[in-house]
Formats: sequence, structure tokens, C-alpha cells
Amino acid sequence: MKALLHRLGRIAAVMVISGASASVFAQAQPMKLTIGSFGQGSGWYVYAVNLAELLRQTLPPGSTIDSPPIAGAVGNPRLVHEGKADMAFGMALVGHWALKGDVAFTKPLDSLRALVGGWDQYYLVALGAGADVGPAMDKFLRSDRPNARVVLLPKGGVGPVGAVQMLQLMNAGEDALKQRGGNVEFGSFDSAKSRFASRSADLFMHVANPGHPSISEIAQNNPVTFLQPPQSVLDEMAKRYGWNIATMPKGTFANQAQEVRLPATTTTLFASTRMSDDVAYTVVKTICEKTDRLQAAHKALANFDCSKGVWREDVNGLQLHAGAARYYRERGWLK
Repeated sequence: MKALLHRLGRIAAVMVISGASASVFAQAQPMKLTIGSFGQGSGWYVYAVNLAELLRQTLPPGSTIDSPPIAGAVGNPRLVHEGKADMAFGMALVGHWALKGDVAFTKPLDSLRALVGGWDQYYLVALGAGADVGPAMDKFLRSDRPNARVVLLPKGGVGPVGAVQMLQLMNAGEDALKQRGGNVEFGSFDSAKSRFASRSADLFMHVANPGHPSISEIAQNNPVTFLQPPQSVLDEMAKRYGWNIATMPKGTFANQAQEVRLPATTTTLFASTRMSDDVAYTVVKTICEKTDRLQAAHKALANFDCSKGVWREDVNGLQLHAGAARYYRERGWLK
């Protein structure tokens, strides 16, 4: 009888562990968490707001989950590493840079840990003003708009970093454009939209996922061309900086008349070693078991599926958090 009771006790303990979000936090004090994302008008901001709402229903009553529209793909790893945000959305590409202390980082941010990767597909989009130009980006910058007025978002996101990388490879960096009478301006999404509307910008470059609000608005309301970088430039973006290359299907955005091959990466949600295993477990469990709620918030998440390798290091660019690994093992996805 004692042996049976002991065995039943062990089974009960396993059941308690597997239902961590219900048991670990049953009598816990309210928590305060911050999710880093990006500016309003970005897909990440939509993701963060909706994830925050789901976590309010999962964490102890009275918990506060903030999702400020700050930082971005390059800024968020620093915020999390420094403890200024508990978790953040980022990109696998940038996680790889942060882990190595490369490109946009002067030292490795070795405290970062992945929670859930593979949220969506992002492309480094080059949106040229005018529907009367060809899609070849090298011709656009060489003869159609040699003195291009380029609009980028503020430094701190991967979009401006990637844009500068690509422009320099095409002999159209800030100095080269200035010599030809053009310029590079760093502003907001609203600035980019107003500049296209007033026809005072020639090129807007940013990382975008399908349904990206600001890219969609610009493409719907203005004559534009989705530009195709040369294959040699794509190859260099991959070789030098670690970008993937992916095809953005025709019609992903309004007025996109042809498919475009572009530098690409994917979204990941990450934390740091400061986050407890129980909180990490609960965040991942909430995401993976309420995926339909997140998908309803943004069409870029239509193909998001936790069973499809979202825990892999190559998908995240970062080592997996121990609490996240516990959930994936329970589901039988991670061996």
C-alpha cells in the first residue's frame, strides 16, 4: 500500500508540473512584465499587445504586462540583456549578431535565451516611388533615381541596418547619395507615409511581414514599385551579414505585380537568464496553446505553428531558455 501511495504521489507531482501555469502561480503575487516590440504601426506591436492580453489571463490575478512601442530588432536585445524588458520580439538574424557581438553589437549579449521562434516571415522590402519604373533596383538607383531621397526608420531596428547594408553594396550609401544630390533621412512610419503621399521621397526600405500595416498603406495609396535587388547583392547580404534569402510571392501587398527575392529573416520571442523557468514555461505554454487567438490578430501569423521547430537554435539565433525547453519536452517535440 505504501508503495502504491508513493507511486500515486509521484504521478500527482508530474501532473502538477505539467500544469505549471495553473499550479505554480495559484497563490503567487501579481507580476509585472514588459514585452519589447516596435513602434505603433508595426506587426510586432500588434503581436505584443495581443500576447500581453493573453498573459493577463494566465499569470496571477492583478499582473501587469506592458507592451510599449519602443526599441526594435537591434534595440530589443540590449533592453532584455540589461533587464529593462523581461522579454521582447526580435529577429533570428539579429539574435545571431547579438550572440556573437557582431554587426550592430560591440560585445556578445550572452544572457539572451529564446522562448518561441518562427512566428512569421520577414522580408527586407525596397519600395520605390512610381509605377512607371522597372523592378530592377540597381537600375532604379543608377539611372531612374540616381539622386534618390531615401526614407528609413530610426536607427535601432534591423530595417535601417539592413537597408544601409544593401545600399552600400549598391554604391548608394549615405555619402554616395549625398554626392549625387540625394539623401538618407531617418524618420517614423508616419513620416514615410507622408513623404510618399507628397511625392518627396523616392525609396522606403524596411523589414516587413505579410500584412505589415505601414507598407500596406503606402502601397495601397500611392503609385509604387516593389524593387528587386540583384542576385549578387542578395548573395553578399547572406555571406557578409547572415541574411536568409526568400521569395515574397506576387500580391503579398497591393500593387505588387511580381514576386521578389529578398533578404529575409523570421521573428523570435526571447528573454534572458533573469527570467525564471516557471515564467518562461508559462509564456511558451500560453503562446502554443492559444495560437489561434494570436493568429486572429494578424494575418502574418497564419502559418505559425509551435510544432514546427520553433524551439530550434537555427530558427531563433539563440540558445533555448530552460523553462521553454521544459514545455517543448512535455509536448514531445524536443527530445
